[in-house]
Amino acid sequence: MGHVGVRPSCQLHCVWGGVRVRRTFVELFRAAMNDVDARPYPYQERLAAEGLPELLRVPTGAGKTAAGVLPWLWRRLEHPEAAVRAGEARWLVFVLPLRSLVEQTAAVVREWTANAGLAGAVGVHVFMGGEDRDDDAWRMGPSRTAVFIGTQDMLLSRLLMRGYGESRAQWPVSFGLLHSGVQFVFDETQLMGPGLPTSAQLQGLREQLGTGVPSRSMWMSATLAPQEVCTPDHREVRGAVELGEDDRVGGLAVRLNAVRQVERVEVPESAAAYPAGVAQVLVARHVPGPRTIAVFNTVERAVAVQAALAKLVRRGGPEVVLLHSRFRPPERERLMDELKAPLSAAGQIVVSTQVLEAGVDLSSRVLFTEAALFSSVVQRAGRCNRAGEFPDGANLLWSPPPYGRGQYAPYEPEDVETAVEALTSLEGTCVTSTMLQEMPVVAKPVVHPVLRRRDLLQLFDTMPDLSGADIDVSQWIRDGQDTTALVAWRDLTDGRPGEREVFPAREELCPAPVGDLKTIVKDSLGPLWVLDAAEGAWRRAQFADIRPGAVLLTSTASGWYDSKLGWGLKHRGPVTSLVRTGRVPDGMSKDDASCADRWVDLIEHLEDVEREVGLLAEGLAPLDGLSAGHLKAAQLAGRYHDMGKAHSVFANTVRRSCPEGEQPPGEGPWAKSRHRMGRHERKYFRHELISALALLHPDSTLLDGSQHSDLIAYLAAAHHGKVRVSVRSMPGEAERVPPRVLGVEPAEEVGPVELPGGKVLSRIVVDPSVLFLGGGPQGAPSWTQRTSQLLSQLGPFRLALLEALVRVADWRASQAYRTPQSAPDQAVSSEEQSPVVPLPIPAPAGVFEQEVLW
Repeated sequence: MGHVGVRPSCQLHCVWGGVRVRRTFVELFRAAMNDVDARPYPYQERLAAEGLPELLRVPTGAGKTAAGVLPWLWRRLEHPEAAVRAGEARWLVFVLPLRSLVEQTAAVVREWTANAGLAGAVGVHVFMGGEDRDDDAWRMGPSRTAVFIGTQDMLLSRLLMRGYGESRAQWPVSFGLLHSGVQFVFDETQLMGPGLPTSAQLQGLREQLGTGVPSRSMWMSATLAPQEVCTPDHREVRGAVELGEDDRVGGLAVRLNAVRQVERVEVPESAAAYPAGVAQVLVARHVPGPRTIAVFNTVERAVAVQAALAKLVRRGGPEVVLLHSRFRPPERERLMDELKAPLSAAGQIVVSTQVLEAGVDLSSRVLFTEAALFSSVVQRAGRCNRAGEFPDGANLLWSPPPYGRGQYAPYEPEDVETAVEALTSLEGTCVTSTMLQEMPVVAKPVVHPVLRRRDLLQLFDTMPDLSGADIDVSQWIRDGQDTTALVAWRDLTDGRPGEREVFPAREELCPAPVGDLKTIVKDSLGPLWVLDAAEGAWRRAQFADIRPGAVLLTSTASGWYDSKLGWGLKHRGPVTSLVRTGRVPDGMSKDDASCADRWVDLIEHLEDVEREVGLLAEGLAPLDGLSAGHLKAAQLAGRYHDMGKAHSVFANTVRRSCPEGEQPPGEGPWAKSRHRMGRHERKYFRHELISALALLHPDSTLLDGSQHSDLIAYLAAAHHGKVRVSVRSMPGEAERVPPRVLGVEPAEEVGPVELPGGKVLSRIVVDPSVLFLGGGPQGAPSWTQRTSQLLSQLGPFRLALLEALVRVADWRASQAYRTPQSAPDQAVSSEEQSPVVPLPIPAPAGVFEQEVLW
């Protein structure tokens, strides 16, 4: 991770004669490390001086995490030149291949920012799937400098507008914000599989299709070749940094020259006898005091060896810790705490999978590894004598995986055999990380599916098909055998989720192999429940619902989880539920976001949202990829987005929200009720569709003279994430007489309505036929034609950013109608503060707030 120190922390900055004195990179580094004598490695100083390159190739244990964070942080906040600070990305998105690394990396980054006095100026957020109150902060304050840390599953799925563990309505917001003004850092790329070319393609497509704010990417690995990130749309690597001669002296030299003696150990070749045989070797070779690490290629073998060790290790012997990717966050955090705790006199044996290959700053006196992809073996070896703390050397033990089903999984047989040959050639020799890294071992070329421009454009439409199926993006994220979904356990009344069962929180979710979950459904081993996006209710999961990234509920009585062993079909219940207050899912027939602590009339809300759009755009400036006309269109969308709330269906729902004997305090129309809103009298009714239809109506004069009328209508329609590119009738609507589209019937009346700026929407009769090909009046283009043209003109990244601006502005305005609290400090200095004060945003504080916001 970097250097460790124990000295008092330095201050954020000092003021001399009224002038702020910014720190040098070395000063910031020392403050972050809490060590006044610490010194960054020379290559880290080069990154601070020149900016992050596209490729960083340095050995494991050489401080890559610090190199990926601190130079960016210094250039963003402390560089002496204002132009450099303004030109640096506002967000750093740190992408890791494994879940076990996310919490550890986030904890280290939080420690660095706190030590440097920057905790109030830099947000640190985690992407792990599920609902979390931390999600509010980054969405509500997109101009704030922040670091995001997550797995490639969670982040790449959001970059493909199919966010795993995220509600469908949130996909466009994450997509729009995460593709604009971001510095991506992809770590330990040898484990990314198809995610590696996907990340490169996305960088190339951003550059070709245009973004509101430029984004950059850096790939980090000890073994990555430049051609591995060259793709059809990202044809060359611009800038590469490796260790120089000045890096190979001093403190880093000790790490680089640390040796391990390679030795093959004899263990049973049969899968049945293998775990006990390996356990005996580990106990015999373990040295009391330090740590022994054993890394296995599959979770199943790791669990089996842990069970064998439990029978061999007696009281007073070394502590045995099992670590893999299939734990819930609280149990995983407990395991990581055990790894960080001081070792007993007997030492510790850590049984792990690939989760220890990347990012985990852990070392051992003895390390055992199964033969694997050779680049993975190099990474694992880096966890043996990592810092050179054993000057007499350490032991790197290995063996081939046992015979039997899944012998080579998750690797190709040729790659494992190649690694066996390489390790055999090293038998009895002492090797350094550099020596292993430089060995001419070539893996079998792997052909991954390549994300193309047409794929990305197709993904922009978030409407599922008529069967409810959706585009599966897992092929571009992770190898098929590694895909997982997310499971939460609940105490379910009558064995099924209640009507107001909240969406799972991050702490509840356990990654589970898609194959295991399909077995559960196919063989009827127990109930799994999935959220129906249209109804906003939980229903029994079908085989087609089991896909990568899906969020599922099950009963605590189902089992399949052990707090010490993690996920496993053989584990018997009950499982402890970790449910907490959260968001009740909404569907197409709900308007929970139209609740507040007070009545808010339509004009007030529209004025507030229009103003917030302007403030958000100002905070993100310069938005060089968007014209003044595009930003003005977003503000006008904010002005008109909720006009549909003047419709009689919405007005009736507002009146019904009042307790018996109470009425709204006036005629309205109302944007927000002070009471919880129920379901609309018309199933699937969407007020935002009325807003868009009214704006496009030929008798409406609201957009006269605007060159961006289609864009304004689209942004108004999309402000809940449910009416976007494709609009069609929900089940049962087309068969009605008259037919409906999202609760809207032919010849619907709306207006007259007073609007901000002295504008008035006169009484009009909206016609949903404009939504369909050839159905518009006088040959007007259909909704699909209009949105396709917008996508072609603006590209997906710019259109999604405008969409996000309107939606975040709506959230900020809505949240401000509750009891205000002090908003978190988002400013770095007075020179970077917006001159206009936004609406006060209260901190989220419970179930009602969560429901209202989302």
